[in-house]
Amino acid sequence: AEMARVLADSNHVPLHRLSLLVHSVSIMHKSLDNMPKDENWQALTRNSTNLRVYIMAFDVQSDDMLRILKPSIPLERIHFDSYVTCVSGAVVDLISRQYDKFLTHFILMNDVIDMSAFPDLSDNRNEDPLVLLAWRCTRLSLLAVHGYTVWAHNLIAIARLRGSDLKVLEVTEESIDFDQGELADQ
Repeated sequence: AEMARVLADSNHVPLHRLSLLVHSVSIMHKSLDNMPKDENWQALTRNSTNLRVYIMAFDVQSDDMLRILKPSIPLERIHFDSYVTCVSGAVVDLISRQYDKFLTHFILMNDVIDMSAFPDLSDNRNEDPLVLLAWRCTRLSLLAVHGYTVWAHNLIAIARLRGSDLKVLEVTEESIDFDQGELADQ
């Protein structure tokens, strides 16, 4: 929060890019109470109107991500990488709602050992959070998913929603799953 206040000062040259690394180890040893609040991000973006933020999160729990992601962050790129924790559908949904104007890159990686049990972000809901992300985030040009279940029909929906604007759609073959009815038709 203090860094955001200093950078928001009008005496500083406006920022264009800010990369943030969030790691579970650092969260264990430091409180999230010092993270910038939404008003800090608003002040920073008033002076740096072209600011875009890149967040890389390693093994960060979804509850902690929900505390970090403030509506006024001009989030352009986010990269989740985990060995232990999994990103929740709620976090993906929040990202698609809050950052629909800026988000261009969304990378979701889960380096699981058991390749037969990838987490499913949809959690038996009617709407898949990745499809909603592709629908809401109209500037999305890169979507990479490794180690999470992506249903084949949702993958097709994502590709259709973003069309040629989606320059990179990268999904591990093992992540793609089919409904039993679809498998019978294949």
